[in-house]
Amino acid sequence: MSNSSKNLATIALALALATTPSLQAHDHLEAGTFSTIPGGPLALINDADYGADYGFAFNLGAGDPGSPYEGFYYMNDLVFVAQAATPDYGGPEPDAAGLGTVVFAQLLGIKGPAGSHLQFWETTQDGVDSTNVTWTVPIPLTGGTNLIQVTQTPPSPTSDPYGHLHGRIYSVDQPGFYVTTWRFVDLSTNGPGGGPVQAPSAPFDLFFQADVTIAKLQKTSTGADIIIAAPSNIPDSGIGPATNYTIEGSPTLGSSAVWTPIGQVIVGDDHVHTNSITLGSGAVFFRLEAN
Repeated sequence: MSNSSKNLATIALALALATTPSLQAHDHLEAGTFSTIPGGPLALINDADYGADYGFAFNLGAGDPGSPYEGFYYMNDLVFVAQAATPDYGGPEPDAAGLGTVVFAQLLGIKGPAGSHLQFWETTQDGVDSTNVTWTVPIPLTGGTNLIQVTQTPPSPTSDPYGHLHGRIYSVDQPGFYVTTWRFVDLSTNGPGGGPVQAPSAPFDLFFQADVTIAKLQKTSTGADIIIAAPSNIPDSGIGPATNYTIEGSPTLGSSAVWTPIGQVIVGDDHVHTNSITLGSGAVFFRLEAN
């Protein structure tokens, strides 16, 4: 170990799961295209609202005992939708894909707690939450091929690409922080030469957090960066303050440990935050309090 490393605190991690997040209002991820060229690529139109590049994190809460979701951390918040191209479905929306496009969301990969799994639960009725797992994939995952159909119209050359289905469930079976990678693909045969109308989108990442946890802990030259996702936990009614998150540190563990707040209090806003702290010598344990 280098001298500089010895001068840093020995960092160990203790997690305090102080709250169980509640399910929030639905978040619509819009599939469409920014291209004015026929056959241009699909895109996540509102990436700035929900993409990992902008720090948004979807929160998965623990299933109630006796419910279909017992043993899982789950959400119904994430709703993949396809922009409408015609008045019949509330369009035309400016970024809609071309007529005849059949949009699917493809899961390409996942990083998260090793040995965990992600489950997708398909609904059979719009607005009614699914109670049956459709498919399961292991974590970590690369080269994923699992698909979720977004377009809901018949696959004819003149059909609207529109889709807007509520009730799908996404779940994992271990607490922790997950990075999922997706893309939109057109699996129609309504384009030139019997191929797709639109090209695939660029891959995009979405953050999932199961329960409340410290997502990442990394050393810096003067201490550490503690990275957390901070769910707002405001219910669908919109009434009530957001949850506050405080990182606390202690040189020891056990009943005699004295926990001291470190860094800034973070107000829950469904985004990832970095708390940079300065450390001296000696061991430091961290926990996350939510209230």
